[in-house]
Amino acid sequence: MTRKKITGELPSFTFVSFGVTVKIESNFPELLAEAMAVAQTSLLGNIKAVRSKTADVTFRLEQRGPQSYRLHLNGEPVSSGRSRWKFVKFFEALLRATVGEWAPEHVVLHAGVVGWKGKAIVMPADSFKGKSTITAELVRRGAAYYSDDFAILDKNGRVHAFPRMISMRDEKYRPYLLHPESLGGRRDEKPISVGLVLFTEYKKEAKWRPRVSTGGQGVLDMIPYALSFRRNPEFCLRVLNLVAGRAIIASSPRGTAEEFSQLILDYVDKNVN
Repeated sequence: MTRKKITGELPSFTFVSFGVTVKIESNFPELLAEAMAVAQTSLLGNIKAVRSKTADVTFRLEQRGPQSYRLHLNGEPVSSGRSRWKFVKFFEALLRATVGEWAPEHVVLHAGVVGWKGKAIVMPADSFKGKSTITAELVRRGAAYYSDDFAILDKNGRVHAFPRMISMRDEKYRPYLLHPESLGGRRDEKPISVGLVLFTEYKKEAKWRPRVSTGGQGVLDMIPYALSFRRNPEFCLRVLNLVAGRAIIASSPRGTAEEFSQLILDYVDKNVN
């Protein structure tokens, strides 16, 4: 089947998610339809279609040939490639991050999050640092699943769930998705206060020796993981200070998730009120 390329004004879809108005446009209807479906899945259905001539952010997905794709964000080229699958996956990740960056009433941290006895354990980390692995193991041990990707903080410093499926990698680093229920765990949608912000990553033969930071140092340590800090630093600092004033901010290297997940839960039981 021949795909019809659009010239002139591009077909588009505009929606609001987390207070951010997003416009997606494409020169191929099939690519636009795929991007719309990706937006629904990537943002967990937290989108509302709107009619608006303006948008905070605009994505343009171009198909320039049978195996040639280009992505623009607010008129600037950000990616190109020959693999449609990789192109769409990059758009999916960029969409989530961009909404997190522009969200006017939330601070989004790149972090894994679980709930334990009414308080959130937030584990900020970059990609490929094991936050999904430790999140999954904590869920296996009875913690409520909130997110393996984003800690969404409201203006009062409470964490809201972003419970997409847990993104794991096998021994050959091939990605796969895991339902928290398959671990015997559960999801929780109720916003909760943060009890522990834990900076941790895997190190071989590591010992569990949590070092507690001051509130000020904790805020500084969280800033690199806050997507909206560059765009809205005043609001971001206000929310992070609320979190740091109520939660324990600790750091420790860890061994395997299986070995250390129970130590983390025990630490919360002993130290978080």
